[in-house]
Amino acid sequence: MTTLEVKNVSIRYMTGDFKDIGLKEYVMRRLKHNYQVNEFWADRDITFALEKGDMLGIIGTNGAGKSTLLKAVSGIMEPTKGWVRREGNVAALLELASGFDGDLTVRENAYLRGAMLGYTRKFMDETYDSIIEFAELKDFQDRPFKQLSSGMRSRLAFAIASLVQPDILILDEVLSVGDGAFRKKSEAKMREIIKSGATTILVSHSIQQVKELCNKVLWLEKGQQIAFGDAQVLCGLYQQYLDKKLTLDGAKRAWKALNGHYDYLVVGAGLYGAVFAREAMDQGRRCLVIDSRAHTGGNLYCEKVEGIPVHKYGAHIFHTNEKKIWDLVGQYVELLPFDGSGLADRYVGVPEQGYGPLIEGLLDGASVVTGMSYQSVADAFPKIAEHIVYTGPIDQFFQYKLGRLEYRSLRFEEEILKQPDFQGRAIVECPGEETPYTRIIEHKHIAGSRSPKTVITREYPEEWIPGRGLYYPVEDKRNRELYKQYLELAKAYPNVTFGGRLGEHRHYDMDEAIAAALDKAGEIVSTPPASIG
Repeated sequence: MTTLEVKNVSIRYMTGDFKDIGLKEYVMRRLKHNYQVNEFWADRDITFALEKGDMLGIIGTNGAGKSTLLKAVSGIMEPTKGWVRREGNVAALLELASGFDGDLTVRENAYLRGAMLGYTRKFMDETYDSIIEFAELKDFQDRPFKQLSSGMRSRLAFAIASLVQPDILILDEVLSVGDGAFRKKSEAKMREIIKSGATTILVSHSIQQVKELCNKVLWLEKGQQIAFGDAQVLCGLYQQYLDKKLTLDGAKRAWKALNGHYDYLVVGAGLYGAVFAREAMDQGRRCLVIDSRAHTGGNLYCEKVEGIPVHKYGAHIFHTNEKKIWDLVGQYVELLPFDGSGLADRYVGVPEQGYGPLIEGLLDGASVVTGMSYQSVADAFPKIAEHIVYTGPIDQFFQYKLGRLEYRSLRFEEEILKQPDFQGRAIVECPGEETPYTRIIEHKHIAGSRSPKTVITREYPEEWIPGRGLYYPVEDKRNRELYKQYLELAKAYPNVTFGGRLGEHRHYDMDEAIAAALDKAGEIVSTPPASIG
């Protein structure tokens, strides 16, 4: 049942210089048609609808139009254009500390605010003690209201307003009042109201609070509607925008991509996933590629530092004996010879500008969304694709129900040195117990970059615990047996293919990952996705 519908709501403010020029000058200018009026649109064409029991979080930076929209939704302000349709009674907690009389006592103000909200004297008599107890003001109820701190005033207003059982409840930053303990108590009270079936709208600068409380999000920026939909997904995109890892246009493209439908959802934008997507697209299939990291490329990710392509997850030297694999990579990047690796393969090389152009070329034509977990996408868009190619940890897919597979981890310490050279070559191994790190990488020597400075990375072995990087799968008896058990669970998911280093819990060199992705694509892409399995 739709309890609230907002359609093409636009709100305009008219601004002029009346206050500066006075009444007489204002009249004279109006008569001469010389009075300047400026328009400011606080909100433009906002559209969304909520069902009974929905909790909507409205997010956006300062000046986005959030509070203005709430005034239109609550009925305080009429939209300049568009309309708002409400079903049932509305309670709006917009400016908690306003409307009190500073010279009256806390007790008198409680009754006054209750009357303003439409509560009867009898209702206030019955609930007064619980209001004061909830607001934690028992020792202050006979003091003048003006002696209270701003936090105390807000707590009292929240305690009074939250007594109501509305059909639609509107909250503007009210869950941030008081200290941490009171915030928890107010959040619990809101959950109680929500469970009663109220449709709730919350404006909050706390993304974590919105993620925990809300099932839907409306994202506004400078009065424009960026997106409306699943809270977990949109909060993730918004956080990337705040962290400057995603532009506003990038966020819009990502949201549009997530609202599409695909033949394949490829989970993981590393080498295996990118090669599979390329093969699928070359055969006319539609692919969405997502990655929980904020970048593509997986462990091949490179980033320019002081003009030098830095391998952020350890040096990766491409090597293979297969000309087919070498030539495939060579379609996207020029591979420069690499000496001193000790590798016996027929072909050994590195891309001059790092592996970014390789991944970009492989993913060209795919819809790509980074910084997005598989679970959040699967929950929000359960029918987004006909088939899933999952290159994340297979035990994570099954929420670790049989236990965790194990890995060896690494830690990287990067340092910029104000000198043209440090060790004269790309990689120096550091065996033995005298050093805590296992090797030093000097990135400018990987592909012969030129810079007056140099960038080095010390690579430390690290015991793996959940939450740390998954670098080398432990392939002992215990883990092999556990992996087999997860494969048995996977048989119940014929529309999911597990692949890659994490999906298969095995080590892959780059050429092996490419070959495995090509083989898997050859096996399943030629079959219509809906019938795979």
